[in-house]
Amino acid sequence: MYEKYPSAASGLKWMFIAEILSLISIPLVFIAIGGLTALAATVLSLVGLYTATRDDPGYFPALYASVADLVLGVIGNALGEGILNTVLSIVSTVLGLFIVYQVITTTLNLLDGRNGTLALRGGYVIKIYVVCTLVAAVCMVLSIIPIVDLLAAVVSIVAVIAMVVGYVFYLMFLYGASKALV
Repeated sequence: MYEKYPSAASGLKWMFIAEILSLISIPLVFIAIGGLTALAATVLSLVGLYTATRDDPGYFPALYASVADLVLGVIGNALGEGILNTVLSIVSTVLGLFIVYQVITTTLNLLDGRNGTLALRGGYVIKIYVVCTLVAAVCMVLSIIPIVDLLAAVVSIVAVIAMVVGYVFYLMFLYGASKALV
C-alpha cells in the first residue's frame, strides 16, 4: 500500500481554495470585499504551505518565498511607479515561479511516481511558468523604454494568455494532488 500524506494533502487543498479565492477577488477588487477576498486567499495559501510542511520540509522554501513575496508586494505598493517598483515586480514574478516549482517538485517527490497524469501536468505547469516568467521579466524591463514599451505590451498579452493556461493546469495539479496524497 502507498504511504499517505494527510498534512500535505490538506495543505494543497487549502492552497487550491486560496487560488480560487484569488481568482474571485480579481473582479471584486473595485469594491471593499475584493481586498478582503485577496487577503483571505493570501492567508489560506500560507496556512496551506505551513500545513504541508508537516509531511515534507520541502514545502518550507515555498513558504519562505511566499512570505518574501508578500513583503515585496507591500513595499512595491508603498513605492508607487518607478524603476525600483519594476525591479520588485520582476523579483516577485521570479518568486512566484519558484513557489510553484517548489510545490510541484515536492509534491511529485511525495507521490513517488504513483500518478503519471499529475507528473505530466506538473511538468507542463513548470515549463509554461518558466517561459512566461522569462517573457514577463523581459517585457517589464522593456516597458521602461519608450516606443519599445508598445511591443512589450503586446508580447505581455500573449504571455498572460499562456500563463492562464498554466494557471489552470496548476489548479488541476493542486486539486489532483490533494486527492492523490490521502
